[in-house]
Amino acid sequence: MIEYLRFGLAALLMLLGVGAILSSLAGVFRFDFVLNRMQSAAVSDTLGILCVLLSLMVISGELAVCLKLLLILVLLWFSSPISSHLVSKLEVRTDPTLKEHLKEVDRT
Repeated sequence: MIEYLRFGLAALLMLLGVGAILSSLAGVFRFDFVLNRMQSAAVSDTLGILCVLLSLMVISGELAVCLKLLLILVLLWFSSPISSHLVSKLEVRTDPTLKEHLKEVDRT
């Protein structure tokens, strides 16, 4: 009985994670501007990674595997905002059409 509950919880978490990642993918293809794409990917990416890794933790059940997956989760949560910040900083410094795009946003 417990195995069925673990499998159901793991399947639900995996579906939520894959759904979050797919919504992030749709946002990346929908937006035109790099900063909008990056924001869409970063927001859904953290939720998707959390749900997928939690699903793997539930399905494995071993403490050593869960601790390794938790370490991976922490590493990804620390590295993702840093890489997003560096990409956005690079885009702001190197894009000559940035002010034109911001003027378009202010008009609406």
